[in-house]
Amino acid sequence: MCTVSYIPLKNGYILTSNRDENPDRSTMLPQQQQLSNGETIVAPIDASKRGTWIATNTKNKTACLLNGAYIKHQRFLPYKRSRGHYVIEAFMHYTFSKFVMRVDLDKIEPFTLVFIENETLQVLVWDGNEKHYNTLDNNVPQLLSSSTLYTEEEHQKKELFFRNTLNINGSPADETQLLNIHGLKEKTPFILNRPHVKTVSIAQIVSRDNAITLNYYPKN
Repeated sequence: MCTVSYIPLKNGYILTSNRDENPDRSTMLPQQQQLSNGETIVAPIDASKRGTWIATNTKNKTACLLNGAYIKHQRFLPYKRSRGHYVIEAFMHYTFSKFVMRVDLDKIEPFTLVFIENETLQVLVWDGNEKHYNTLDNNVPQLLSSSTLYTEEEHQKKELFFRNTLNINGSPADETQLLNIHGLKEKTPFILNRPHVKTVSIAQIVSRDNAITLNYYPKN
């Protein structure tokens, strides 16, 4: 949930997410979950908190969480709910914009949520005090990092590696290239390896011609 890349395709996109977490925290493999509004999503599930960091309805909606916010803040609160629940809750609303408008985030830790709906790329930043909701250019590659785990210098290092690797042969990026950039087989700047926080998995959502698939790769 801590490094996310977005790549536009001719008829869709590729969204790839590295989850940086305590390696002792277990995760259930991607599964279908029917919500009370009749929506069905596919998502890996955090075994302890029962939330997720990435989900899709396999039709026209995708949501992905990064912990932390890109806006500096000072706020110390008894936080009341896991941020992973809001990824699921977003699909309970007819549109993601309605979720952003209606959701109460009081006493919730800062986070960044990336939304893709009908190929519109949106970002909600909750800084602990205010919501900041914007659209990004969905025609160009995008890279986001968790501000709580990575410094601006570390993010810039990843950004440089990301852009340079994409432009090596001039051909359009594909799923395999993105997985390699994210460090599926070999260590790259996207892989975190600290004593209590490591890159524990890579998840990738691919949308082509209005069909969406989610693939999940645990890291040992």
